[in-house]
Amino acid sequence: MKRHKRDAELINVILSDCETLTKRIDHFGSTESSFVCDRSEEGELAYDAIMSPVYRIAEDALHLSDEVQSAFPEYPWNDIRGFRNFVAHGYREVDRSLAWKVIVDDIPELEKALRIFKERQS
Repeated sequence: MKRHKRDAELINVILSDCETLTKRIDHFGSTESSFVCDRSEEGELAYDAIMSPVYRIAEDALHLSDEVQSAFPEYPWNDIRGFRNFVAHGYREVDRSLAWKVIVDDIPELEKALRIFKERQS
């Protein structure tokens, strides 16, 4: 598959997962406090539902080409790689405060960058 086509597909999947993430946060009414501290059954369901697209976003972002990544050199690509590895290999040990920061700061920044890249390619 050509790199450009693969990037376009990955970007669309990531953007879709960003929308899913926002919908799940809204659905559960998640706040930093509830995400970090609520260990009830409902809190754990919300955590799992929210972390699922977070993991997919991080995983797919790793497979974007150097062309996409170099278009946004200020984005912390190495951090997302490290976060993905931590989530993949230590899911139950994820620092929930750090995960919330990724959710509210880093993922929206990635979403914005990918939307800009997609517009430039059109």
